[in-house]
Amino acid sequence: MRARYADGRAAVYAEADVAFTPECVVIDVAGQRHIWTYAYLARADDSNGRILLKRIPDTGERLDLYASAAADLRPLAPALFRARAQGVERPRTIGALVAAAWSLAAVFLVGVPMAAAPIADVMPARYRNQIADISWAQVDGFTAYCDDSDEAARILNDAAFRIMSAADVPQREAIWITIVDAPFPNAFALPDHSIIVTDDLIAMAEHPDELIGVLAHEIAHIEHNHVMTNVVRQVGAGVFFDVVFGGAGAGQAIAIASVNLAGLRYSRGDEEDADSRGLEYLDAANIDSGGLARLFERFQAMSEEQGGDIPMLLSSHPASEARAAAARARSRPGLQPSLNAADWRVVRSACGANPDLSPADEEDAPPVPPDQPPVLAPPPAKPAEDLEGGNKG
Repeated sequence: MRARYADGRAAVYAEADVAFTPECVVIDVAGQRHIWTYAYLARADDSNGRILLKRIPDTGERLDLYASAAADLRPLAPALFRARAQGVERPRTIGALVAAAWSLAAVFLVGVPMAAAPIADVMPARYRNQIADISWAQVDGFTAYCDDSDEAARILNDAAFRIMSAADVPQREAIWITIVDAPFPNAFALPDHSIIVTDDLIAMAEHPDELIGVLAHEIAHIEHNHVMTNVVRQVGAGVFFDVVFGGAGAGQAIAIASVNLAGLRYSRGDEEDADSRGLEYLDAANIDSGGLARLFERFQAMSEEQGGDIPMLLSSHPASEARAAAARARSRPGLQPSLNAADWRVVRSACGANPDLSPADEEDAPPVPPDQPPVLAPPPAKPAEDLEGGNKG
């Protein structure tokens, strides 16, 4: 019977003559004879239309037989024609493979998210910086920097440092606040400990304590490493590979490609933790938490009026009655405002805003001719110097 034989040293087959005896296959090729005992043979063809035999242990040699050889070989070596011998595993083996696949999936889909906080805690600085660079690139895509906001940013940073010092926040030297121009009220932290505040959020704040209360919440996210933990939850397998296997590059590429600032969502536990710690900051710095309660209530009311379409204080920071109630329960009316009237006016003026107009007034105000100075609205009935903390209803 004609067949083809490969010696395992080169990927070349040679024509051979084959004979089947009761105990073995006799192969004659190029003047040499090879004896293969059936008991030490296995299939390597996976039922591909031909019969490909190999030796056990595998020497690399292969004997390629035509399918017609099965009629002669099957009675002599029936074991070679069982399903497992042809590369079809037994149900038990298939079950084990499926279980292993699900276990690996569980590591990435369940285990990695559950271990997100420990992984984030040991995240190398270079990796955190890469994620931060990606985040900043995304921020640049939907915001614009305000040339006139340096003084306002300094005031907010001074206020933030004051409350962090009062509460002994370890990262207080690294946290920095930037004001940007964006068409929605928002504030959020980035992996490099930056906090972004939009001009629309400043415009919506009717009292400095409202804005400082939001900053306190964001600082708490940074102190408790919620930002990187959230990133790990989102990019899961990539961060897992990079941290566990030493940053060989594959995991890093998966993670970086997966970062989506808009898609990051804090867990309910993270939000409650940041709320609680943020209120502790305000208490330590003698700032009334009633301002934050009022802001939450205002967002909640506006959301209900507009059918939930209003951009909330981050889509990942939904205002709720429960959050407002928690802030109001810690309120201490009568405390001094977190910013004096002059500083609050500077902050309200960031990004070219008119500090004397409410957000509703700004929408209805006529455009100012480019070559004329703006006409300011009359001053409020109550002087700004008389601002007080506490619940104003």
